[in-house]
Amino acid sequence: MANVSITTIAYAALGGILPTFLWLWFWLTEEDDQAEPWGLLALTFIGGAFGVLLLLPLNHVVASMGFSAQHITILYACLEELTKFALVAVIAFGSSAINRPTDYTIFLVTGALGFSALENTLYLINPISDKLALGSILVTGNIRFFGATVLHSISVALVGVILGLAYSAGGFWKFLHAVVGLTLAAGLHTVFNYFIMQDTRQSTIIAIAGIWVVAVIVILLFDRLRALEENIKENYQT
Repeated sequence: MANVSITTIAYAALGGILPTFLWLWFWLTEEDDQAEPWGLLALTFIGGAFGVLLLLPLNHVVASMGFSAQHITILYACLEELTKFALVAVIAFGSSAINRPTDYTIFLVTGALGFSALENTLYLINPISDKLALGSILVTGNIRFFGATVLHSISVALVGVILGLAYSAGGFWKFLHAVVGLTLAAGLHTVFNYFIMQDTRQSTIIAIAGIWVVAVIVILLFDRLRALEENIKENYQT
């Protein structure tokens, strides 16, 4: 990293951050009427990126503990999901911006995309620095865009939807929903990592296709949560 030029970092950042903005735009447009505070969204995005820096030493600690490759895969997935959730919870969950069930998903996805933006940037630095062919760089970027970036956002979106179901419940039920959501997210992350680590074309296709199937399901669940939210609002007004 010491010999990496500013130009390389700039190109890597451009390739790592811009695609996440496309996903962020998609999720923000899923909410029709109420825009979230841009300042808090920006802080959440930056906080998510900080999660990558936080995990770097933690991952080294896990790798040095002598666990099997399977256990390390599970621990990495759990650490990533817990870190993304915890940072967003600290930054946004106590604010007045969380005023409806779908807000949990929006802020969790925003933080996850910040995480993905920095992670993608770091992944792109080496191919760009080594002056690999444009095709190779694009393949790396596309795999990140269609695979890992979707994984990061969908896993926390699942947590957000489950947590949104307990929006009006007490603290214990919210905690229980969060635990269930994080367990499912870590499981999804583990399965995705397992197929990616097989490092074959078939396993990569299975991983990316699988995460897109889950993405469609989670988006449909989010839309259902939003419809439920609107019905509650209309019944309250009448």
